[in-house]
Amino acid sequence: MSRIVYVNGDFVPEEEAKVSVFDRGFLFADGVYEVTSVLGGKLIDFEGHARRLERSLNELEMASPVTMDELLEIHRRLVAENDVEEGLVYLQITRGAADRDFIYP
Repeated sequence: MSRIVYVNGDFVPEEEAKVSVFDRGFLFADGVYEVTSVLGGKLIDFEGHARRLERSLNELEMASPVTMDELLEIHRRLVAENDVEEGLVYLQITRGAADRDFIYP
């Protein structure tokens, strides 16, 4: 059974997930990641993770592609659709694809 992932605004089977080779996260590690634990099918301390994510994005002057409420719903849907009882939800937000240039966007 294929896992469902969320990439670039869509829920897709993992084998259909695509990220550009020109994504700044791929080329320059220009992004933020956060990992939320799941126990008993429930997200653990999501609010704390969301606050740290917002703080990290602000420090790097990056905009979040979704609100924190939307992010919570995305996490919940991933947990539900993948029947996760115990595991992790790994999130990465990058500046996206751009010309391969060292200039700060």
